[in-house]
Amino acid sequence: MREKAFITQEIGSIQRPIWRQKLDAQPNPEWIAQAMDWGKRLGVDEAYELANGNKTGLLQKRAIERGAEDKERIIEIASIYVIRMLESAGLDRVFNGEQPRTEMYDFLAKNTSGIETAGVLNSFDANYFRKGIVNGKVMVKEDGIAFFESEYNFVSKHTKKIVKPCLTGPYTMADWSYIEHYRKASELRGAGPSQALKDGRRDAIMAFANDVLNPIVKRLSSAGAKVIQIDEPAAATKEAESEVFTQSINASFEGIPSGVEKAVHLCYSNYSSLFPALADCKANSYLVEFTNHASPTNFKPDQVSPETFKILELFGEYSMDVDIGVGVIDIHSDLIETPQVICDRLLYAAKLVGDPTRVQVNPDCGLRTRRWVVAYEKLRNMVLGSEMARKEVGD
Repeated sequence: MREKAFITQEIGSIQRPIWRQKLDAQPNPEWIAQAMDWGKRLGVDEAYELANGNKTGLLQKRAIERGAEDKERIIEIASIYVIRMLESAGLDRVFNGEQPRTEMYDFLAKNTSGIETAGVLNSFDANYFRKGIVNGKVMVKEDGIAFFESEYNFVSKHTKKIVKPCLTGPYTMADWSYIEHYRKASELRGAGPSQALKDGRRDAIMAFANDVLNPIVKRLSSAGAKVIQIDEPAAATKEAESEVFTQSINASFEGIPSGVEKAVHLCYSNYSSLFPALADCKANSYLVEFTNHASPTNFKPDQVSPETFKILELFGEYSMDVDIGVGVIDIHSDLIETPQVICDRLLYAAKLVGDPTRVQVNPDCGLRTRRWVVAYEKLRNMVLGSEMARKEVGD
């Protein structure tokens, strides 16, 4: 049975505060003030551990006095801040803003054997990631699996909301890597350079699915996760690979109980190129970036480009009974979308989907690109707009 119409959620990342980023820095009055202000605003009891009138807070210690346990606790408290932020905004599903992690590719790569860092590349805006060379068979490290389980358990301990962990997907991991091990293995089997690269990509994608993502997903499911999200920003990089993309998602979720929602996040892609192969995907929901495809300031139903929402029509055309998370928040702008604009977007999407209870609500991507004050206001308006849309459809 589906939840209420227009359930709200974040995609994953929230910007790490400066006091969480600079764990080895000397005490900074401005950073301490920021931590205290947000702690009070969000009602974070643990803010006292960061700074207090007795000058014994973790952020008040000299850098040389701040040990490994202190740094770990600062990261934990940053996670609690984000959990409280998402709760305060009114989201139905929450996570930790990926506060304990680094960049989405780099973090999973570091927890996977068979990958060696090669260099730094720009992904978008001022964001960078360390691209890796796959020089051996990829396999998630046991410590990596334990981390994701521990991360999920920590968030679950600190909220009564539905916890939605997120993971970088197998296709993106392979596409953002130099897949030398698998390319060379194909050459040894007699393939020419072009075919070896093609076969190597396919083998690497499926290896990431079977030996990296699936063990983590299974552990999260066993820990009690009811929703697990796989992030695939690279999904449609090569249109000819839509079939292996679908196969890799299915392999990542293989063996997961039917009661667990299998979510896939898609962004900045030519979504239509994923069809018809995507019709065979076993995911239950797709969280999709839409706002970046349209004007962020003028998005009324009668002004929407049909191409922007083409994927909604395709899900119907291929009779896919799935939920659609509609990206209604632009992560590249400080513009605060109004609740009315968000309501309009959702009602327009609901008409195309045909069932409001199949429409979920989310930003285009993670909000790590925005300052907390902006991210919070965007999310709060997203919730208010969802409530307006819910009333419109009588839910």
